[in-house]
Amino acid sequence: MESPESFVEAHVAEVEPLLRAEAIEEWESAATGQPEHDERLAELRGKVMRIYADSARFARVRAWHEADGFADPDLARQVQLLYYSFAKGQQDEATIDQITRLQKEAESTFNTFRGTFEGAPRSDNELANVLMTETDSDRLQAAWETTKQIGPRVAPTVLELARLRNAAARHAGFDNHFAKNLTLNEIDQTRLFATLDELARLTNEPFRQVKAELDQTLAERYRIRSEDLRPWHYHDPFFQRPPRLGEANVDRFFAGRKLEDIAIRHYDGLGLDVRDVLARSDLYARPNKYQHAFCTDIDRKGDVRVMCSLESDERWMETLLHELGHAVYDKYLDPALPFLLRRPAHTLSTEAIAMLMGRLALNDEWLVELAGAPADEVTRVAPLVRARQRLGMLIFVRWVLVVVNFERAMYEDPERDLNTLWWDLVERYQMVPRPEGRDQPDWAAKIHLALYPVYYQNYMLGELMASQLSRAIVQRHGRLINTPAAGQFLVEQLFRRGARADWDATLEQVTGERLSAKYFAEDFV
Repeated sequence: MESPESFVEAHVAEVEPLLRAEAIEEWESAATGQPEHDERLAELRGKVMRIYADSARFARVRAWHEADGFADPDLARQVQLLYYSFAKGQQDEATIDQITRLQKEAESTFNTFRGTFEGAPRSDNELANVLMTETDSDRLQAAWETTKQIGPRVAPTVLELARLRNAAARHAGFDNHFAKNLTLNEIDQTRLFATLDELARLTNEPFRQVKAELDQTLAERYRIRSEDLRPWHYHDPFFQRPPRLGEANVDRFFAGRKLEDIAIRHYDGLGLDVRDVLARSDLYARPNKYQHAFCTDIDRKGDVRVMCSLESDERWMETLLHELGHAVYDKYLDPALPFLLRRPAHTLSTEAIAMLMGRLALNDEWLVELAGAPADEVTRVAPLVRARQRLGMLIFVRWVLVVVNFERAMYEDPERDLNTLWWDLVERYQMVPRPEGRDQPDWAAKIHLALYPVYYQNYMLGELMASQLSRAIVQRHGRLINTPAAGQFLVEQLFRRGARADWDATLEQVTGERLSAKYFAEDFV
């Protein structure tokens, strides 16, 4: 009879080259927007999905998983991860074909779409600049509406994908795809929403207070009443980041700078080399290129790359530090780990490192030591910048509450009035009034809802984990910035462990306790 060891060996031999080829085509699709890469990507995804849809293989893996009793804990963990992968993949041939086709359509649209503003196609960076600098409300509204033009294009595709995923989830015994995805990614839904509800309660009054102050500032800027502020007045298409205003705006410290050089200095200060990652990366905007950012580990053997569309400002400095946080986690995984364990403990674990690094773009010590900003000027504005970082975290918490609660409701009932639900949640959590008379799928303009389903909770849990890791680093090594021992701590205690244990057990091994919201609350609430 086939043993678990031989099954794992044969499975890895089959999927490893396919996953590498899939990662390359995904990279080329994002880099070029060319349809031939979309076609090959869809074909490769279909092949991988068919492997994990095999019910006979799933039955063998499930039997081993349920029997447990492995002498080798690494083998037991590999079987457990395979069980999750096969359980996620149980769907019929027709569903696989439909999902791969629809995913291809949605990705192609997001890669190549440019909204039309003032008679010409505009990139996301161009529209972001208008939203941050314009003071005329009518022009702001037009730019904001342009950022939502993609919504009606992709909404039907997103909803059809939700229906297909739900059908597969119900066939596997789950209520819907949202519940299935959380369970098979080792996140307890009850605990997740208890945590989110706790964050909602903790931040409700602090957010109300800082937003009232922000609204007064914005009302003066736009020469309108606070009650007349609308979504286009908040500098970001989704109000997921704080407006960049006054001396708390640190863009001036990055203007005309090569952000890669600053990032290299930062990671050198931790004893982590990112030069090889940057050499393989694609960092600047061009037509038909993916406009957002991501990091990818092509082969789990060192080919780690970052995709960005850099501009010399704080937003892209934070983004580059963030994506390179993912990259160093991938790069410094223990190469001796089995292939199935040679990855971060969880998506939220690598998000924690990315969040931990990205936060530093607003850290006063970091601005002086790594970005080379004038010390006297940073000292003078440091209280304002710290207040802005706290504002940003409060804004982010409330934004995550919108997305995760919306996505749960969407998968519970894709046929409900999602356009209205979206603005109900925005008004409840972000306290931003909906545009009068608007009935558009603005939710579909958020790329994660379209392309990365049931993902957003990882950002919030990652922020909690980042605060917990930061506290552990400070207790052991004094600080993170320019401290090689802190980087070594992350490598030896976290990165090299890979996925040998679930994310919460891994965090306990690193910090001495399981995930808690208390450190994030102490930092920012």
